Amino acid sequence: MQASVSAIAASDGNSQRREAILKSLTALDVTPELQAFGEGARAGVNLVVTLPGRESRVILVGAHYDRVAVGQGAVDNAASCAVLIELIAAFKASPAGRYTLQFVFFDQEELGLLGSRAHLATKTNRPAYAVNLDVFAYGEALFATSSKADGALAKALQAAAEAQRIPVTMVAVNRYPGSDHQSMMSAGVETVGVALVDKSDIEGILGASPSTLASGKGPRILTLIHTPQDTVGEVRAEQMARAIPVVEQMIRTLDAK
Repeated sequence: MQASVSAIAASDGNSQRREAILKSLTALDVTPELQAFGEGARAGVNLVVTLPGRESRVILVGAHYDRVAVGQGAVDNAASCAVLIELIAAFKASPAGRYTLQFVFFDQEELGLLGSRAHLATKTNRPAYAVNLDVFAYGEALFATSSKADGALAKALQAAAEAQRIPVTMVAVNRYPGSDHQSMMSAGVETVGVALVDKSDIEGILGASPSTLASGKGPRILTLIHTPQDTVGEVRAEQMARAIPVVEQMIRTLDAK
């Protein structure tokens, strides 16, 4: 996993980051669909890995692979892409039963959620459930939001976190940083957005007025993302490895219902 993060983060442009992900998927004997969208500076390519189940209903798990111009984009969001690669390996080795799983590496999130919007623009790509991972890079606590606080997806996340003894803080959508979960929710899909950070980051974000939060100041996470400090050295793979089973178990719980 550390090698995956390093390979993605070491790549400068979005196309190079995409190639690093493709190399990891090839090593798993997985061939993704390349989903091109947009034109000019707003063009991009999503990578879509589909693992078929008995049913056509889909659980989508996504993470964006593009980054801003400064830093390495390791915390935001190469680490989450490495988590997707780990999940693909886990479900390839031990497949889900009922649901078809779709893992999507979104492009151009930083320009306005363009990749996720393009992917969810047609009804043929409308999943039953959706999970978005952004800033799943370090820490001992999960920070999450849900389109349906009492829904099956939120309950599955909380149960899986409790089983793994990892605290999870669920907040309203308007108290959670923006990311591709917003595209999923706008499409009418039951969704959770999940981050892995320090407890102090969550407390700092929730303790401040949303209007005062900005990259470069405040909780530690905000001093990293979208800054030159967002480097591989800030990623804690051992903490990520402890939290990945929460996401896997959440999916398997839904699949078993």
